[in-house]
Amino acid sequence: MKGIACVGLAVGLASAALFGGTLHEGNAADPRAAEGIAVRGLRLQQQAGATGNPALYPKVERELRAALVLEPANGTALRGLAALAASRHRFAESLELAERAQRLEPQVAAVYGLLGDANLELGRYSKAFAAFERMARLKPSTAAYTRVSYARELLGDLDGAIEAMELAIDASIGVAEPSAWTRTLLANLLVSQPRVEEAERRYREALAFVPRYPAALGGLARIRSASGDLAGAAALYRRAAAEAPLPEFSAALGDVLDQLGRRPAAERAWKRADRLERLFAANGGRNLLETAEFDLNHDRNVRAALDRARRGRAERPSVEGDHVLAWALYKNDKCVEARPVSLRSLRLGTLDVDGLYHHSLIEACIGNSEAAAAYRDKVRRLDPAYLAHAPSARRFAGAAG
Repeated sequence: MKGIACVGLAVGLASAALFGGTLHEGNAADPRAAEGIAVRGLRLQQQAGATGNPALYPKVERELRAALVLEPANGTALRGLAALAASRHRFAESLELAERAQRLEPQVAAVYGLLGDANLELGRYSKAFAAFERMARLKPSTAAYTRVSYARELLGDLDGAIEAMELAIDASIGVAEPSAWTRTLLANLLVSQPRVEEAERRYREALAFVPRYPAALGGLARIRSASGDLAGAAALYRRAAAEAPLPEFSAALGDVLDQLGRRPAAERAWKRADRLERLFAANGGRNLLETAEFDLNHDRNVRAALDRARRGRAERPSVEGDHVLAWALYKNDKCVEARPVSLRSLRLGTLDVDGLYHHSLIEACIGNSEAAAAYRDKVRRLDPAYLAHAPSARRFAGAAG
């Protein structure tokens, strides 16, 4: 259950898509110096998103704040700062900036995407979904349809999510990166059906638009891993990690290498993921939930992870925050406390196999064997290969004894 601003979508969410398809939306004819500085900041932000390099974030912020000094009511700069805060997972700050932009530009569609993204990660789902609908009405676009798709996915409506993503693909025609991005997101949805052959075809279409597209390489790697082709998965994850230095690719590479019995190589990959998370934090990022979940999944630092999970969930009281906190409570032998938090993480009806499997372990831990079996059966129906092949499932089962 990763939000649209979170790491799972970081590669595809370039600034052109985030800002409604154009860097000048709402200010195209403004010749003032502030606008030029703001657009320069957005181009830097686009570069940061395309390369996965958070070291550019301070430079982006300096440019955008310089534009606001010259023109405090510059909507482009405010939207840029709201998007930057979301990239750093500072969603309360992002919401405040997006609301300021909305007061200046109530008819600019991109504002509502930013409002929706922030509200989503703050657990305000009705407001988030309403903002996405408003965005789509104002300007039907790739950026709008992908958000509508994600909202439907969160609600467990996978058919509706696929339908909206197909509209996003149609809207991306003629532009390479959005075409690759939307096809990758559609493939991710198809994998969860599971419609693996269709998903693989879509990942390969994405790579035809943007060769070496890291999110598509990662998607193909997940398919290889689920099929038991661990060597093939490792090769694809290694390519994805080389193209975009995002922690999830290095972490997944480490997991596959560990399954192959190559523990020293796995440790090196995991250490690289740690370094990348530290780089993100050093440049203003907030990754308490992500680092807590990584440690919990690898059975390390579980007490410290619980503290981070509590603080992370306070910052992001979303279904993802509930999910990570429930998992941390379980791993710290607090199963009774974990159960209501875990149930809350499932409140939208999201068909997330990790969350459902975690909940089955929590139910088993407190002696609810019938409920535990029901949730395990649901996992099997959603992903027949999950319990047999997912590295995380084997670790979780081992942790549960």
